[in-house]
Amino acid sequence: MVIREAGLLFRGFNLVKKSYHKITLGKIDSDLRSGLLTALLTFADTAFKSDSIEYFEGGKFVTAFINDKIRAEDSLEPEILISYVILDKEKKIDKYIKKIIQPMLVKLASDFKNQNEMKNLSEVSQFTDFKKDIDSIFGSDAKNIDQKLQGLFY
Repeated sequence: MVIREAGLLFRGFNLVKKSYHKITLGKIDSDLRSGLLTALLTFADTAFKSDSIEYFEGGKFVTAFINDKIRAEDSLEPEILISYVILDKEKKIDKYIKKIIQPMLVKLASDFKNQNEMKNLSEVSQFTDFKKDIDSIFGSDAKNIDQKLQGLFY
């Protein structure tokens, strides 16, 4: 299982993301993709019971996510914070997501909230250093087999 990308969404925008491997050949606007993902998750949360959808499965990739809440400096109430990963689709993906990916996503959201609760979340450049935290959570699972073997022998 290879993680292609991990990140956090807030109000339809990427707060921070870390790309490990290319997902598409063409150029995709990350804000457009973030907005679409946020809209789909908000719809699913509204239309179905809360936490009933844990991932979207496509032909090649799976997008897994969790919803959390964070309070921004300019907000009276906590708002949805989405932690997500895009990973390769493989057999027994459901078990892998539940046992391995979801705890990582919970840690990602928790670490981000601990560092950034009640901050101005609209200035995303301040979260650049948080990519190191994403690496520490997902780093080894983001490597393909060749990269893992290379690390053993060199």
